[in-house]
Amino acid sequence: MKTSWRALVAVLLLAGFPVLVLLVVGGFAVAEYYAFRQSGLLAIKLGIVVVPVSFALLKALFAIERTRGGDLPGVPVTPAGQPGLWALVRELADTVGTRPPDTITLVSEVNAGVREQTGWLGLRVRRREMFIGAQLLAGLRHDQLRALLGHELAHYTNRDTRLAGLTYRGRRSIEKALTGLDGDGWFEGLVRKLFVLYAKLYFSVSAAVCRRQEFAADVAAASLAGTAAATSALREVEALAVAWDFYLNRYASLGWDAGYLPDRLAAGFQLLLADTERAEELDRIRRNPPEEEASRYDSHPPTPARIAALEARPEVPARPDGARPASEVLRDPAATLDAVMTDGLSPEAKAKGRLDWDALVNTGLRHTGARFAAEVLAGRTLAAALDLIDAGHAAELADPASKPPASAGPRAKREFLATSVRERLSVVVTPVLAEAGVLRWKLSWSGPPELVVDEPYDTGLPAALDVAAAADPDTLPLRRLLAAAGALPVRS
Repeated sequence: MKTSWRALVAVLLLAGFPVLVLLVVGGFAVAEYYAFRQSGLLAIKLGIVVVPVSFALLKALFAIERTRGGDLPGVPVTPAGQPGLWALVRELADTVGTRPPDTITLVSEVNAGVREQTGWLGLRVRRREMFIGAQLLAGLRHDQLRALLGHELAHYTNRDTRLAGLTYRGRRSIEKALTGLDGDGWFEGLVRKLFVLYAKLYFSVSAAVCRRQEFAADVAAASLAGTAAATSALREVEALAVAWDFYLNRYASLGWDAGYLPDRLAAGFQLLLADTERAEELDRIRRNPPEEEASRYDSHPPTPARIAALEARPEVPARPDGARPASEVLRDPAATLDAVMTDGLSPEAKAKGRLDWDALVNTGLRHTGARFAAEVLAGRTLAAALDLIDAGHAAELADPASKPPASAGPRAKREFLATSVRERLSVVVTPVLAEAGVLRWKLSWSGPPELVVDEPYDTGLPAALDVAAAADPDTLPLRRLLAAAGALPVRS
């Protein structure tokens, strides 16, 4: 069945949805009328059940007629503010044979798309809006950006675009209807089962339309940017999604507990993408994009299937100017991308202070270290902890989960706990020396931050910790080292 016929069948099924809704609601009204003639109390009891169900169904019905949408979250950009980006979008729209969007909004997500505000059952477009993820602009090449934006615009170029667009909106409306029928009663369950059966039929037909539209839009993207750019863009989106999540969780959040975020979100993300070792990890994702379990109701084909379909077609040559960064289409890209990524943060995140990357890693890790140190000290001062070791009670500083054999003698117990005491003593000393300025962390985009210790502490600290935690402890070398750094009063 051709896409246009599938879309027509989907629209007919969608047109049948209001009929089904009106039949069900009308049946409720008739039942309510006869119930009222029998007994007012019976009518009230029946109304308690049928009125919420009827409201949910009618609400979904009116949602089909008009999709207004709300304001897109993000940073709107005007032709005067970002002439390069608008020129690219207009060029692509003209090439694929559709009108450009009325608005472009930059959003903080690894995604791009176009949506419409419509009327007349979706057949009349009132407003077209495009959104473009800042992470895409930060991480893609120019030709890959052309492919992705061309793909989105190409959804609106075929003869069956109004029907295909309506199937997308119909899916959302029927989903709303099912969401409204979430009661636990047997009656709600019976009505929900009826609409679930109808929805499955509709989703099955409309999903086929949507998937064919995706393949057709991919072909248009390849014609605009080249086959290699179109396939690599699909792979790159998967890699950028993983990289962004990793970046937020492992880097941008380094100073979260201390109350800070990096002052240059976009620049940090681009540095992570440019790191050689991280690039190798992302290459594995590019070569093998994740393939989720397919369902007959999925509106998008799996990424590997889309790539295979493009590679099976005659190759479209690459554009000669495609290798430059996508961010070059922006005016003042660093400031623009930072503003968009910041706009995408939660209110709690926006309230955080801002530090440069060097200050952020040190402030964040020093704060984390101080918290762990407080747990080890359990209300003691560092000097009191060292006194505890000198008094032969180092076991009180050891990890409570580290328990020597019950049969071990006093010395064997001290030897058994020496490693734990040494590790936890290091946890206590590290933030103290960091506060004193003789120890710091160096940011690495290839792995965890590197601990850097000034001389002579870099050579003296390990040995001092060793003897302080030994079975026959001596805390004097560690006390002298801390005193030299100004982190502990000189012992008289």
